[in-house]
Order: sequence, then C-alpha cells, then structure tokens
Amino acid sequence: MRPYHTLLFLIIIGLCIFAAGEIFPHGFKIGSLEIRFYRPLEAFRNSPKEENSTIDKDKLIQLQEKTNQILESDTSIFSGDGSLSLTDTADLPMPEVAFHIDSSSGIQYPSGDSTILYSFFNALDSARNGSSPLRILHFGDSQIEGDRISGYLRQRFQQQYGGCGPGLLPFSEDIDSRTYLRIQTESEPDKYMLYGKPKLGPHYKYSLLHSYFRLKRDTSEHDNWIQQKVQYSLNGQGYRRNNYFERATFLCRNEKSNLSLSLGNTDNQKVNKQFNASDSLRLVTWKMDAPVRRFGIRIQTGAETDFYGLCLDCKAGVAVDNIPLRGSSGLELLRINPRFLQEQIRRLNVKMVILQFGINVVPYESASYTWYENSLVKAIQTLKKSAPGLQVLVIGVSDMARKKDGNWNSFETIPMVLDAQKRACQRTNSAFWDLFQVMGGKNSILAWAKTNPPLAGKDFIHLTPKGAQVIGEFLFQAIMKEKRTDSYSHRATQNLVN
Repeated sequence: MRPYHTLLFLIIIGLCIFAAGEIFPHGFKIGSLEIRFYRPLEAFRNSPKEENSTIDKDKLIQLQEKTNQILESDTSIFSGDGSLSLTDTADLPMPEVAFHIDSSSGIQYPSGDSTILYSFFNALDSARNGSSPLRILHFGDSQIEGDRISGYLRQRFQQQYGGCGPGLLPFSEDIDSRTYLRIQTESEPDKYMLYGKPKLGPHYKYSLLHSYFRLKRDTSEHDNWIQQKVQYSLNGQGYRRNNYFERATFLCRNEKSNLSLSLGNTDNQKVNKQFNASDSLRLVTWKMDAPVRRFGIRIQTGAETDFYGLCLDCKAGVAVDNIPLRGSSGLELLRINPRFLQEQIRRLNVKMVILQFGINVVPYESASYTWYENSLVKAIQTLKKSAPGLQVLVIGVSDMARKKDGNWNSFETIPMVLDAQKRACQRTNSAFWDLFQVMGGKNSILAWAKTNPPLAGKDFIHLTPKGAQVIGEFLFQAIMKEKRTDSYSHRATQNLVN
C-alpha cells in the first residue's frame, strides 16, 4: 500500500470516529461493555459554568485582600542587622473583616455536644504562660501541601495567642516543598514512608509525618559509627512568624545504638549530649538565648537509629504543624503503631488535631461509604486516646468538579462523603466544619477558579495559595466565634473568679 493510501485510510477512520462521537454523544453499551468516543469539539463548545448564583466573586476577592491586611498588622520582623524586634500583637487592633459565620459556615457538633472544644479553648487562654507551646496538628491531603491553609492558620493563632516558628518538620526532604525552609544534609538518608509510593521500613513506629529516616553507612568505612550534619535554615519567606524560632526539639529513637548529638544554631556547636540505646521516643530540646533562623545538628550513631524530625517553635504560645499526605484518604494513620502515635501526640503537648481529607475519596464511586466512615471513626478514636481533653476537628471535603457529558459539575459523590464524615463525628463526639458549604456548595469551585486572581486552580480541585488564605481566615473566625459564645465566656469567667 502506498503512503498516501495509508494516510487516506487513517483520515477516513478518524472521520468515522468523529461522526460516531456526534451521533452517540453519551456513547453506548454492548452488554456490560460501555463505549464512549472522544469529542474534540467539546473543548471549544463547553467552558466551565458556575451554576451556583449565590457566589459573589467580588466579595471573595475582597476577603482575600482583607487577609493580606491582617498579615501586615503583625510587626514582629527582623531588622536590617539580623536582630529581631518582637512586638506583642495580641492587643493590636485587627482590621475589620467581613467574614460572616452562620450555622452553615460555623463549627458544627453532629453529636449535639457544643462544649467539646472548651478544653482546647482553656488551653488557648493559658498558651502564652505555658512551659511549652500548645500544639495543633493539621493532617490533610494535597489540599494543604506547601503549608497552604496551615501556614495562614498558624500565623493567626500566633498573632492572637503568641508563638512562632513553622512547627514540626521532617528530618530531611527530597524536594523543597516549603518555600521558607531549606534542609541541608551531608549525605541523603534512607527514607521510609507509609503513603504515596512508599519504601516501607522494618517496623511501624512512624512519626506523625508518616515517615522516618536512617543514616546511610559508607561501605568503605569499617567503623560502626555514622556521622552526619543537618542544617535547618529559614529564609524569611512566607508568613512572618514562620521566620524565627526560640527552641528546637529533635525527635528520634536509638533502639540499638548509642547516640551523640551536638546541637547549635551555628557551626560553633555549643551543646553536646550523649544517650544510651533506648527503644522509647526521644525528645531533645534546646532553647536559644534569642530568636534565630538557623539550627544545626551534628549526629553520631549507628545505622539503625530512627530520625523523625525537628520542631522549631517559640518557648510558649501556639504551634501549628502542617502534615500533608498527597494521595491519602487519611486512613494511613491506622497503620502507625498506635501506642507510638499516641506517645508522640501526648509528649508534644497536642491539644487539637484537624483532619482535612476527602478529595481522594470522592472520585471512587461507591454505593455506600460506610467503610470510610468506620475507618474514620477508628482513626479519631485512636487519636483521642492519646491524651485527656484532646479534641478532633474534621474538615469536610471541599467542592471539586469534573467534566462529564461535556459539562463541568461537582462530583455527585460529595454529599455521600460529607455524610460519612459527619456520621463519624457524631459517633466520636467530634467537631465538624463543612468546607463544602463554606465555599458555596455545588459548583462553587468553578467560581473560585474564575476570580481574578484565581482562588482555585484550573483542575477545579485544589485551592490556590490565595484561596487557602481565605479558607484559613474562615476557619479561624469559625473557631473564634465558638470561643466567644456566651456559655464558654461565662465558664471562663467563673474559672478566673474561683
């Protein structure tokens, strides 16, 4: 067959497929086999349309501009000579923000107990005077990657209740996922993970970050000891209170080898600490004389010592940890050794855990999400057993859309996933925040993506950093609204009198 005959044959086949797509726009079935055709004209005929008329895009942008004003009101910054001028911002007047929190956008209590957050509010009231920072863990999927939402929420809590630093960080990072942080190691360690494309470790005593690290032995060396230096540096980007810290807490476990740590914030190491082998979680804390941006650790130990991460915090106040698990439904928590998970939460003074998952559950269509509900119940129960008064706040799945039959619409499964999340909160007496309704309900993600600047990405799933600021402020305002309720205010006043 000549080349032009082949070309003509392919053109005819293409035209037939094109015609079939126009004749059968929804495809057809042959028994259990469903056949659908690619329709290239759809890209030109159909653009995303937000069917929800309740979304005011101008107001969304105004709210985003308000968040910038709030951030600018924090005057705790480094001066030109590198020193830090700390100004207490708790009593500074904050710009008035037109965030209206009502029954649909506020914190909900599916079990009917509106007092469950009071222990957390009590801890907030005394956070500035604590011997260690009050910690909030923010677990989530790719919606919170890059410290989105968590970073803004951290800044707002620290503005109001004191604190500084980015919180819990991994021992090492393959990719710089946080723009404000640089981690330098002399050699890349082995990393063991529970999610994504994991390299499972020899045991399940994983960190809160769902990972742990081990130093690599130089095959040319015969010494059992391995030496390594790790340097953590904050570069001044991101939220202002991310950019300095007053204390560093190193998390590790040296079950089979002795451990030597030289700690300091410069190359001139100041503190040397020696530890015998132990199977327990080890927290090594060093307090700085003044706020700093850099911290170095020189390590000497064996190949089987587990390194989990480092907390960079203030000496008191609030710490908010960003724990993104791309591709996760949040149920990997159940794979961590439960006693070890609970020990970490207890010893790090965690008072609240925020669970923000769902965008990886929604696309998997299921007749029932009882399996997800039951697993979520088990995860929440495991967390709550960590310490008395620990509270869990579940953030409902955000709006997300897909193109089907030529039109963009919210996933039909979102209400079912939300119901499963609410029922899990009801069964565990946990708080719930309906992000889907906060965004505006069905098809609201389309409006968020069409603002200028856009507050959601063109994948119609993920928030942009600016959109994350708006959600972070909504969440902070919703929590503060609950704290200002008459019943809690009266109880707090009675406690002060007594």
